[in-house]
Amino acid sequence: MEPFISPDGHYLFFNNENDPRMNTNLHFAERTGKLTFRYLGELPGVNSDVLEAVPSVDTAGHFYFTTIRDYARTMNSIYTGEFDGKRVTNVHSVPGDISPKVPGTINMDASISPDGQTLYISRAVIVPNLPAPKKSELMIARLKDGTFSIDPASAHIMKNINTGALEYAPCISKDGLELYFTRAAPGALPRIMVATRDSANDPFGEPRVLKHLTGFVEAPSISLDRKEMFFHKKVGEKFVIVRAERY
Repeated sequence: MEPFISPDGHYLFFNNENDPRMNTNLHFAERTGKLTFRYLGELPGVNSDVLEAVPSVDTAGHFYFTTIRDYARTMNSIYTGEFDGKRVTNVHSVPGDISPKVPGTINMDASISPDGQTLYISRAVIVPNLPAPKKSELMIARLKDGTFSIDPASAHIMKNINTGALEYAPCISKDGLELYFTRAAPGALPRIMVATRDSANDPFGEPRVLKHLTGFVEAPSISLDRKEMFFHKKVGEKFVIVRAERY
């Protein structure tokens, strides 16, 4: 689940099933051909005995992921480190003020922009015993002087994205003009969406469904050249990673 293709296209990161009954950890694979990867195992340096999931990495090798290892104490759930092609080192919570302040609200996942300057975050409200979050919407955090903070214009930029449905699993194109994400409306299968804008300072327009990606699909990751997308799909009772090409 939750695949992420590295900006150089050489590594595919993902996690095993996100299920409370399992220890969800991060894994990775090395590309050996256009359609083939060699599994390298669990990603060294990041995993613990609680959930680690939703990987992303920028062009400089700054690695980001979700973990609940210290959420109960700090409410931090987005961590970062340095990926060197073999492992992640210097793992710590993302510096700055991006964490929610209300118990039960969590930064469920995040994706870093290729230039490392913007975090696209899905913030969720979790209610015990419910099978899905009660609420999830997308927001933006900007890097300044080594720390991230929520952009004051975040709600305006996302005004056409956030609805009464669940919006999560964002991924931004290199130029910042295409935002891919998942939308799950009540009683419907989750769908992968895309929204565009004319400049990196504008709000995103009304999103549209990527209709060729059918079934139970989530968590898009777009390549740097925008020619391929990785996502996961539920096939029977299993989740599989799927690749799609742009045309």
